Amino acid sequence: MDKSNQTQSRVEHLDGLRFFLALCVAMHHYVYCFAIFHGQQWGDEAYNVSYPVIMKMGGFGVAVFFMISGYLFSCARPISWLQFYQKRFCRIAPIFYLSSICCVIFAFWIQKNNLNTDHLLINLYYWLDVGITGDKPPLFGLDNSHLLNAGVAWTLFWEWGFYFSLPVLCILRDKIGILSLSMAVLFICVYFVSLYNQNYAVFISYFAIGALGRKLPEKIQIPKYICNIGIILTVLFMLTVADRVYNIVYLPVMALLFIFITMGGDVFGLLRQRGFVRLGDASYSIYLLHGLAWYGMNKYIAVHNLVLNRTQYTLVSTAVMFVLLVICTLTYQYIEKPFIALGRRKSPWLKE
Repeated sequence: MDKSNQTQSRVEHLDGLRFFLALCVAMHHYVYCFAIFHGQQWGDEAYNVSYPVIMKMGGFGVAVFFMISGYLFSCARPISWLQFYQKRFCRIAPIFYLSSICCVIFAFWIQKNNLNTDHLLINLYYWLDVGITGDKPPLFGLDNSHLLNAGVAWTLFWEWGFYFSLPVLCILRDKIGILSLSMAVLFICVYFVSLYNQNYAVFISYFAIGALGRKLPEKIQIPKYICNIGIILTVLFMLTVADRVYNIVYLPVMALLFIFITMGGDVFGLLRQRGFVRLGDASYSIYLLHGLAWYGMNKYIAVHNLVLNRTQYTLVSTAVMFVLLVICTLTYQYIEKPFIALGRRKSPWLKE
């Protein structure tokens, strides 16, 4: 998920946190990609039993990413909303297009002997829509093409929904305040939206919790060591005790976790380590590209009929992960950063 440039000062422990969140999502999809190439289905419930912690890590990572977005943009006061969306586009689009184009090339290569070009242009449109629709139809007749990059683009649908709602939310915020607005959104989600769709209610609630995390530290203070202990305990609870992350009954636990983080909790300095902070810069690239790494690795193993035992497979996948991290630091440096700078420039097409 993408990192905002809206805050005036860098929050280093949030940058370090992003790396671990992206790693959680990557590990979750690592198991699913392994399953596909061993004759099982993506999202097979059996893996929830065999790997219960890893299966919760993906949802946990996405949840906290949503909360970070709510935190960063709850105080947004753009001079121009058009300029704001220009920044968002330049932040999200480059790596999204890189990921999508890689998927298109990959799908073409897989289907080269059995190409199906029906509805190709409209399908490509959805693959190049910057995640706004959240729809990823088959490419060249390849079923489940969205799994080429682990299907991660669905979260951008919610991110864009949040961004598009901001002009209205900011008007309400300025009238009743962030705390009141956040609590109102949580009330509506818990008691009304959840009756229609619990996942939708939870996703929206995470953005609201992020906004709460922005304001509550101004009202109350908790010693840092308690925040650090609280982070560890709430994470352990969500990954080992909770049945699933996208369950509305666990919103209080997730809210506590994020409040501990925004009050300065950094897991006893772990999240401020320079290496993790730098990898956090590349978290958006890691998020959108890791699925291609896992899929490509497994496809190579399958095409070459390699037989790897569990130890060998673990060593190979670990090496692939390190290569991915190097690639993502480069994509951040040479693709993301230049476009972030471009997004900050005043466009000649926008009037004062």
